[in-house]
Amino acid sequence: MNPSRQLTDIQSVATALKRQQFITFMLAALTLLLALHALTKQTTVILEPPSRSKTIAVVGEKVDGAWLEEMGAWVAHMILDASPHSIAWQQEQLLKWVHPATHGQMQQEMAVQAKRLIDTNASTVFWLQQMAPDVERQRVALVGQLDTYVNGVKVANSSRTMYFLLQFEAKGGRMQIKEWKEVPGDDIWLTKALEAAAKDKEMEKANAKR
Repeated sequence: MNPSRQLTDIQSVATALKRQQFITFMLAALTLLLALHALTKQTTVILEPPSRSKTIAVVGEKVDGAWLEEMGAWVAHMILDASPHSIAWQQEQLLKWVHPATHGQMQQEMAVQAKRLIDTNASTVFWLQQMAPDVERQRVALVGQLDTYVNGVKVANSSRTMYFLLQFEAKGGRMQIKEWKEVPGDDIWLTKALEAAAKDKEMEKANAKR
């Protein structure tokens, strides 16, 4: 056997082994980086309210302002646009979206509302006028006029402007209603949120005209 040829073969094998080890190391490092990226990145999901006019993206565990407005309008409709004939079905559908922590309380409040409407044969209509989403805290303010009808006739002087706060929280990969309550019209956050929302709407209209 030629010693020089044998030495060359050994060197070639050693070089090939080093190259293979380097490739294996790089593949392992790449796999680790991909795994870390998958664990740390925020996933974008498409989440659709029961009634919607557009698709809304959800990043991580926060929805955007458009989703809050869409869902806010739907919740307000289900709670406040009610009659003795529709209230039971509306509440049943709405409770499917309520967070377990507040499910019992909201169910009791809804039962009181349903009994009042049925006993007096009354209906309510909510004319939504303005919404102000708070993406950071996952909530939305709603302002509108609530009218009351009894036996199909509008109750005199029943129209009143009302302010509501709707809070959401992510649970099990799904946004749920954490709180729904009436708030004072002079609430500081509400005032600022409504002003900011109004400015945003004006900017959108101005940009659309360009």
